[in-house]
Amino acid sequence: MPKEVDHPARRRELADAACRVIARQGLGATTLADVAEESGWSIGSIRHYFPNKDELIASALWRVGERVDDRIRRRTAGGMTVKDLRAAAIELLPLDAEARQDSVVYLAFLAQVAVVPALADAAEGAAQRLQEPLAARIAHAAQAGELPPHLDAEHEAARLRLLLDGLRVQLVTTPRHASAEWALTVLDDYFAALAAG
Repeated sequence: MPKEVDHPARRRELADAACRVIARQGLGATTLADVAEESGWSIGSIRHYFPNKDELIASALWRVGERVDDRIRRRTAGGMTVKDLRAAAIELLPLDAEARQDSVVYLAFLAQVAVVPALADAAEGAAQRLQEPLAARIAHAAQAGELPPHLDAEHEAARLRLLLDGLRVQLVTTPRHASAEWALTVLDDYFAALAAG
């Protein structure tokens, strides 16, 4: 009897291998052959799941989102307080090896979108995936009285997402000048201003 293949697990495995390669050598230098070597699978096997490099890259970005979602769930247990919002935001910053790899892949992908318009839908999906849980927590905290009731949750979530994108860029590209302590201070300044309305 033929062995059943867990196709979603195989796609995740290949996307994880692509993430490791992209984080190590950059998106432009990443080839399907590199991902094949990293994963231990043939190029033909990779093409069965991802017909071209762009689809593999988009899947790698999706895996970054899944890993971030998992880290947020572990840290917040689904909580919706301002403390949980801050914890969720911190999980988007490259403050450890896994989060740094995810940030490098995310930033490399964003740079690629500028020259490969076909990736724009995946970029939009990634932005929404980040913003929606932030907006939900902001709205809940405002309803619970932790934040001013007049806040526009979607607008504030967009502002927070943009702040986090900027912090990620600084932490990845200028680590000698942009420390974790600095990033957390900037983030806490944002939350203080948010609470003040």
